[in-house]
Amino acid sequence: MAFSFSNILKSKSKVQPTEEIQKIKFDGGTKYAENKTDDVYLDFEELGGFPFIKTIIIGLFSTKIKRIGCTLTFIFEDDTLTLNSDNTDVESNQIKNTPLYFTEIDFELNDDEAEKIRTQKVVEIQYNFKNKILSFNPL
Repeated sequence: MAFSFSNILKSKSKVQPTEEIQKIKFDGGTKYAENKTDDVYLDFEELGGFPFIKTIIIGLFSTKIKRIGCTLTFIFEDDTLTLNSDNTDVESNQIKNTPLYFTEIDFELNDDEAEKIRTQKVVEIQYNFKNKILSFNPL
């Protein structure tokens, strides 16, 4: 039985996150934005006459936040709009048999904010989790 350091030091080929994400068939939302490691699905919904945004992040991003929630900022060409998460607890769940996570977050908004997001050109969206900012480019 021989021991070789060269076998330990060989770089293992890693599967790219985008390849893994493409394998997942997600029909629970409309793909809205992406970055190198994650995709964002975003839909406008209404509950009891109140509009909200349902977002889902699928990819390598993982978090567990208690009591403070997060924010979502829409960056327009000459303006910004920041929304607060509906729930103060945010938690990612690992997708079975993959290295990817599923993070669902709802955001409160009013009719004027919803109209602004629908009609103005969004240049970038940013999630702010505690001290971490995730940026995405809309499709």
